[in-house]
Amino acid sequence: MFDTRIQIIRLIREYFWGCDFKEVTTPATVVCADQEPHLNPIAVSFHDERGAASQFFLQTSPEYAMKKLLGAGYDKIFQICPCWRDYEESGHTHNVEFTMIEWYRRPGDYQEIMTDIEQLFKFVAEKLKIVKLLNCRIVSEWERISIKELWQKHVGVNLDDYLDVEKMSGLVRGLGYQVNADDDFNDLFYKIFLNKIERSLGMEKPVVVFDYPIQMAALARPCAHDARYAERFEVYINGLELANAFGELTDSVAQAKRFEEERQERIRLSKSAIPIDKELISALESIPMAAGIALGVDRMVMVFTEAKNINEVIFGTVKDQIL
Repeated sequence: MFDTRIQIIRLIREYFWGCDFKEVTTPATVVCADQEPHLNPIAVSFHDERGAASQFFLQTSPEYAMKKLLGAGYDKIFQICPCWRDYEESGHTHNVEFTMIEWYRRPGDYQEIMTDIEQLFKFVAEKLKIVKLLNCRIVSEWERISIKELWQKHVGVNLDDYLDVEKMSGLVRGLGYQVNADDDFNDLFYKIFLNKIERSLGMEKPVVVFDYPIQMAALARPCAHDARYAERFEVYINGLELANAFGELTDSVAQAKRFEEERQERIRLSKSAIPIDKELISALESIPMAAGIALGVDRMVMVFTEAKNINEVIFGTVKDQIL
């Protein structure tokens, strides 16, 4: 499995170099971490030669830094790097420290990114001489389906009718799941999605699930056909979520507003109030249109090796070191 991991990372680089992407490296520690209320950045302190401390966070993603590079004029970039998220389980599909690849196109749209990831997986599968993984034919034409279509198919409802917390709460209760007082829309959505939809995705061929409710995509553009939804997609193979992508929101005013809303939600949840990244807001003013994606490398290796636990494909996990 480790040898396959080494091959996959080499092949990822070969694919993007062959598509004229530039590989970049940005700092793994940041002052302004991701505002997403459900993420938990790990705080670290650095000291200068006089002992004065400065607080940083280990990156949960290189997204902010890479968007600043888009603002500086880079147009096709990728990065393979470690990321950290606190309060994660150590096992199955999660680990506190994990490897991410992110890539961005400027200009670009999320349809192009869908094509990128499909071609990347097919390139790796061809080089590894893999046709299918379990019953999922990796080299077949991938399925693309909207989140709205999925809810109609698996839950039997029109998602348009459940786009606020009150209505989604009623649906969750009606399906027999528990609703807690502090559940937000994201919590409620996933109580249904994880139980009734996710495990069936990508079982015969990989599937791209697109156009999520706008409140679940703070960094994404609203859909042109319906502003209640956003240009966000995820990729599933054998029921495992592998990647999360956006048609990037480049309206600096709208992004600043969304960041503040997320910051207030973090405060409501008694989480650290992370400063808003003003450099990123400024950089967006120089990005006319862009799209990008975050793909979990460890999960990609799990898929190609048919590993059952993420610890099987990581050379040394935080859990191993603690034990």
